[in-house]
Amino acid sequence: MLKKSHFLAGALILAIAGVLSKVIGMFYRIPLQEIVGDNGLGLYQEVYPLYLTFLVLATAGVPVALSRVIAEALAEGKKGSVGQIMARSMVMMGAIGIGLFAILYACSPLIAKLMGNPHLIQPIRAISLSLLFVPLIAVIRGFFYGHQKMMYVGLSQIVEQTLRVAFILIASLYLVRLGEDTDTVITGVNFGTMISTFLSLGFLGFLLWLHNRKSEVFVGAQWKQLDWWYDRAFFAKMWRIAWPICLSALVIPIFSLTDSFLAINIFRYIWQVDGLTADTWFGIYSRGGPLLQMASLFGSSIALSIVPAIAEAKGQGDTERVTTLTKLSLRFAWLIGLPAGLGLTAVAEGANLALYGDVEGTRAMAILGVTAIPLSLLLATNGILQGIGKEKIPARHLVYGVIVKIAATLLFTSWFGMDGLSLSWLCATAFVCILNMRTISRLVYVPINWRFDTLYPLLVANLMLVLAWGTTEATGYLLGWGDKLRLLGAVETVAGVAVGMIIYLGSLLLIPLIDDKELDWLPGGNKLRSFMNLIRKKQASSKSS
Repeated sequence: MLKKSHFLAGALILAIAGVLSKVIGMFYRIPLQEIVGDNGLGLYQEVYPLYLTFLVLATAGVPVALSRVIAEALAEGKKGSVGQIMARSMVMMGAIGIGLFAILYACSPLIAKLMGNPHLIQPIRAISLSLLFVPLIAVIRGFFYGHQKMMYVGLSQIVEQTLRVAFILIASLYLVRLGEDTDTVITGVNFGTMISTFLSLGFLGFLLWLHNRKSEVFVGAQWKQLDWWYDRAFFAKMWRIAWPICLSALVIPIFSLTDSFLAINIFRYIWQVDGLTADTWFGIYSRGGPLLQMASLFGSSIALSIVPAIAEAKGQGDTERVTTLTKLSLRFAWLIGLPAGLGLTAVAEGANLALYGDVEGTRAMAILGVTAIPLSLLLATNGILQGIGKEKIPARHLVYGVIVKIAATLLFTSWFGMDGLSLSWLCATAFVCILNMRTISRLVYVPINWRFDTLYPLLVANLMLVLAWGTTEATGYLLGWGDKLRLLGAVETVAGVAVGMIIYLGSLLLIPLIDDKELDWLPGGNKLRSFMNLIRKKQASSKSS
């Protein structure tokens, strides 16, 4: 059985790895913007959501579905079947990767035309090559999820992102120095993504070999049996589990893809600007995307960690454990997503200065920060529903959310420009989150103390928002380095984040917003309990004296 601390420890490992990956992926935009400009960055950002959508189609459902199948097999004591599951998954995902690559490559002219930008054809074709390798990466990660080996997954994410950033910057610098146009540079950048993906697959294969040496899963002679590689019943089962999970995982990419298809056309035909200006505006708006994903990382990490944990508990008929895991997932997605989102809003101006050298699009970035709150809960609730075997429900809710996103994008972007794009994210994610929460409340009994679980964290987070924002403003006023904007922005951001963390974390421990039973589920929870008891004793002694 999964130890108490392992569930949140796994989520924490994935969140830390995700933050490091996003930091790496975020800061490469600084030199990339300097190399290719806002126009080139906008061109890159138009293609990337499309690739991300195909990436999710090729991968997202499989790691979660595979982790669930493996966790169920291990819970039933069928350890010997894990190798069979892996082999058949490799065959299935290899075929899917080849198919999606062919579709994206062949349809690139049509897609570029629909996006309103014929310059996207070659960049789309270059990045489609990555789809040959990412499905196999997904299978290996799903294997590690099912065995609760989150450290391997986190390490592979960091290596993959580091390689990707390195090849993107090398390709862009080389092609710009050769005097190539922006279209060719972005095509080269996307080709660099393919190379990094291939190398990442090799690294994961090495980790799998290391794991197999310690705990043998694959026996050489059995690989020669054909029925290991082809099993129609297994493929049907995986497809039945994976496709709704895959669809529900499309929240971020499909909402981003909605922006890619609609924003440029709205800017050009409603706001009456030329294509170059529209690309530039979209590039400026896209600055907040990586920050939004970073702020919602713990929610997505919970979603990945909770599925095998709940599937194991459900397979053992442990209803009480399912309830406990559900409540913990919701609690910590709220307790961490809330300050992460409002913290991003507080330091938006400083972060924009530090990363991009100006304050264009700061308001849109601040609105995206608030969006991280419902997005964190949405991702966590998706994982809960998938873990209890209701994977079709989040997929259906996403379809409703896409409708809301399209309507809100058309309405708000026509009124408010790039700020309207951010508002459409807030509306759509909040709508899907509410649908998920209502469904969970009908399926699993989750006792909620509205004052302790909701109101107090909300009040503390808003206090943190005000003080962190005030710190950034005071820092900017006192320093006022007019010719060193990026350095000023970095100092403002660090100061705001530091004050925000002190206020919020201090409140978590002093009020306290986490009770003793929940500490049992946290890695290092006993040490935190001792620290909190020490503080309480000092408070009691000071009052008595």
